[in-house]
Amino acid sequence: MILRKYTSKDKEKCIEIFQSNCPKFFDKSELSLFINWLDHQVGNDSKDQSPTYTNSEKDYYFVVELPETNIVGCGGFYIVKDKNEARLAWGMIHSNFHKQGYGTALYNYRKEIIKTEWPNYIMGLGTSQYTYLFYEKMGMTITAILKAGYGPDLDKYEMTQ
Repeated sequence: MILRKYTSKDKEKCIEIFQSNCPKFFDKSELSLFINWLDHQVGNDSKDQSPTYTNSEKDYYFVVELPETNIVGCGGFYIVKDKNEARLAWGMIHSNFHKQGYGTALYNYRKEIIKTEWPNYIMGLGTSQYTYLFYEKMGMTITAILKAGYGPDLDKYEMTQ
C-alpha cells in the first residue's frame, strides 16, 4: 500500500470512489463540491483558499494506492483560518475495499502529518451517522449532531480529537 499526494491523473478514480459510496455515505449533491476540491488540488502542495471550504488557509489531498489494484481510497485535510484546527476532508475508501484497514491507514497518515506540522492544533471533521463510529474508534469525540446536515438521509456529526 502506498499513500501519496493526489495528482490530476487520479481524478477519475477518486470520482469513482465517491460514486461507490453514494448515496449511503455521501449525498449525490456533494459531487460538484468534491470535484471542485479535486480541481483545486492540482499543481500545488497547498493552496490559500479552497473553493469548498471558505474558511481554509491551506489544504492537502492524498490517495491510497495498491500496486495490484490502483487507487482504492482518498482523503485530505485543511487548516482552518484563524484557529488552531486541522479538519479532515473528503476521506473515503472504495466500497469494494471497506473494512480492510485502508481507512485506518489513511486516517493515521493524515493524523501524523497534522501532528508533525501543526502539533498544537486540534483535529476535527464532519461525518455522518454511518461513519462516526469509525472515528470514535480512532479517538475522536462527537461535539454536535445536525439532523439532515448533509442531505435528507445524512445527519452531520461534528467530531474533534
